[in-house]
Amino acid sequence: MDRHNLKSVLYFIGVMALFAGLSFLYFNPVFKGQELPQMDNTHAIGAAQELNEFEAETGDHSYWANSMFGGMPAYQIKGDSSSNLFYNLNKVLRFGLPFHTVAILFLYLFGFYVLLRSMKMGRWLSLVGALAFAFGSYNIIIIIAGHITKAYAIALSAPVIAGILYTLNRKPLVGAFFTTVALGVQVAYNHIQITYYLFLIVLVLMVARFVKALLDGTIRDFGKRAALLVLAAVLAVLPNLTHLLPTYEYGTFSIRGPSELESTSKEGETDSGLDRDYAFSWSYGKAETLTLMIPNLMGGASEPLSQSPRAMKDVDPRLREIVGGQSQYWGSKPFTSGPVYVGALIFFLFVLALFFYKGPEKWWLVGATVLSVLLAWGKNLEWFNYFMFDVFPLYNKFRTVEMALIIATITIPLLAMLGLKKVVDNPALIRDQSGKFLAAFGLTGGIALLIYLFPNLFFDFMSREELNALMRQKQQMPDQAGVIDQVILNMQQARAGLLQADAIRSFFFILLGSASLWLYGTNRLSKKYLLPGLALLVVIDMWAVDKRYLSNDDFVSPRQISGQFEKSKADKMILEDEDPYYRVFSIYRNPFNEVNTSYFHNSIGGYHGAKLRVYQDVIDFYLQNNWQTLMMHFRNGGSPENAKQMLEQMPVLNMLNTKYIIYHPGQAPLENPFVYGNAWFVSNIETVASAEEELASLKNVDLTKTAIIRQDRVADWGSYQNLEAGSTIELTSYAPDHLIFGARVNGEKLAVFSDIYYPAGWKAFVDGNEVEIKRVNYLLRALMIPDGEHTIEFRFEPASVNTAKRLAVIGGILVVLFALALLWRYRADIINKD
Repeated sequence: MDRHNLKSVLYFIGVMALFAGLSFLYFNPVFKGQELPQMDNTHAIGAAQELNEFEAETGDHSYWANSMFGGMPAYQIKGDSSSNLFYNLNKVLRFGLPFHTVAILFLYLFGFYVLLRSMKMGRWLSLVGALAFAFGSYNIIIIIAGHITKAYAIALSAPVIAGILYTLNRKPLVGAFFTTVALGVQVAYNHIQITYYLFLIVLVLMVARFVKALLDGTIRDFGKRAALLVLAAVLAVLPNLTHLLPTYEYGTFSIRGPSELESTSKEGETDSGLDRDYAFSWSYGKAETLTLMIPNLMGGASEPLSQSPRAMKDVDPRLREIVGGQSQYWGSKPFTSGPVYVGALIFFLFVLALFFYKGPEKWWLVGATVLSVLLAWGKNLEWFNYFMFDVFPLYNKFRTVEMALIIATITIPLLAMLGLKKVVDNPALIRDQSGKFLAAFGLTGGIALLIYLFPNLFFDFMSREELNALMRQKQQMPDQAGVIDQVILNMQQARAGLLQADAIRSFFFILLGSASLWLYGTNRLSKKYLLPGLALLVVIDMWAVDKRYLSNDDFVSPRQISGQFEKSKADKMILEDEDPYYRVFSIYRNPFNEVNTSYFHNSIGGYHGAKLRVYQDVIDFYLQNNWQTLMMHFRNGGSPENAKQMLEQMPVLNMLNTKYIIYHPGQAPLENPFVYGNAWFVSNIETVASAEEELASLKNVDLTKTAIIRQDRVADWGSYQNLEAGSTIELTSYAPDHLIFGARVNGEKLAVFSDIYYPAGWKAFVDGNEVEIKRVNYLLRALMIPDGEHTIEFRFEPASVNTAKRLAVIGGILVVLFALALLWRYRADIINKD
């Protein structure tokens, strides 16, 4: 290796060491053994506990989880990575760094640095861009929230773009292989929404390059390179089919698929996908988009105003308690953990690039940025986003549309660096085109200064919901109207103070950055000082804002983390039950938004963004009301004995084998005397014409004696009736994906099981012979059992999983062959370099 190559390798190692050092410095409490209490990560632990225990005990992986929502596929709870080449590769890319914190920030830095270097940018320029991207506020906020797979998927997006650009601009085979690996690892993190946004970036890029190829007469060369990228995408996806294919199949049965209930469909629902109102709940406000440059434009996070000394500085002392309890955030979303901030200086450089950069990447970056903002506006731009929701493929499967701004968090710093490179390479531009330079400053620093000087000219600092609520109070309490007006005025002043502090802050960062560039353009500042200075400004700016949302104070001891799943008195008493299979309903908090119960028991509730549609219907029609009824009973001082009698009128809870109710963690649980058990025989069936009738009949029929089935599923059961007594059925063996029952039957009888019907994988066997599972009582399984003694088995064996595993192995082999072929193709270059 010659001296030049050695120097390059040492520099690269130095940059990686710098990235690791910065990552450890930001998350320095890890040196003390402290951890972050990440809420979504906590949810994931609770949801997967049953599956982890099962795998530890048996060595087998279950694709079905009974721990939440009565039972559901486990594809999005705990994936099986055994056949996925890329899943194992992503462990290598983390370099053994702490998974939930340091490794994420390191990959943010490393991934964007690789992108910029692949575009022939200098080391310092690449460093500035990497710092800008990595410390974007959204990237940090999702770490404290525990959106770990999302963070890794975002971090790997930049290397994917690098591979694509390398394929289009330089060596196509090398670029295609790099794209294969980067995309394969990105998809392996299993955050499909981020991959979808990455696809939108690539779509805009490829359309722009297609148009350019047409204009340049190079369409044939473009076609060859594009074909290689398609091949790379196929190779990247194949090993990931282990989670993609089952998830796609499951999507039609989840809340992201169609509803069977015509009576619940309304304007805004699609034939298949999320409800429009639900999907657009978190839409970014149009004015709120300026948080890209001024973080506290809308108040920042949904934290009390009392937590900000700056906000409370001028509040009337008599109203401090009332005003201090109000939220700092006053935008259009229900609440927020913080804004999407790309940096004041970076935003200035982005606008500057709009004037100065004329290269081939400009228009797709601008187009992707605009698309990002339009999508994030959601319901605030109905004509565009409702069209996208109803027409664009798969778009209606995703919620939290503000997440589309992750596109802008990639494209803005990327175009900013391209613009900065243009200025660095040709400093005379600033002198010769000073009007454009001043225009960029005016559109960023000028606006920030105007907002600081005249905040009330642009904003009223009150959300629509707050104003409506306070106006209602004035109508109800006219004698307090003056006080309410003063509360509003003080809230506005407090929030204006937050905005002004950040507006002038952003102005000064833009001023310092633009002044540095001006001095450089007029030959009064050397390049060797310019780029390190800009890098330092970026770090100071972004670091300080990020620490508002993820600081050292957020770290706690490991004991506090593990303490989130400590057994309560109720849990301990329930776990003494030797019955291996029953369900628990926790009612002292929202049972449909917690996982602590799932950690220890099979829960009626849980927390998941893609529960089964039929189960959501049952929650909406029955279980939500059951919870509220029982909760209010105990809150009003009702006794456990009276609550037991109430359970007789809750047949849906009983048919789901809800054996225990936890009404207080420190009290003995309520044991349900009316529970139907794991399985029971019914004497007859009642046929109904529609899904609505089937769901409604659950409260009108004695489900211990009658099964409800739709006419289109009844087949040869129409005349079924068996009133003979003496038949028994009981569970003899339990595993999440394998249930065994023993039955003694007098005459052919219909058995109803308290397990959720899911046709894409569950198989039933009577004495080893496969039989058809029928769906009854809207969401349960049923089998017709012949006369005599029998062994009944349910096994979860989804064909999609087996197919995906075979394709994943084939895909992995093809990727390895591609790597070997590439090494052979460039063996001469490698030998010469050595």
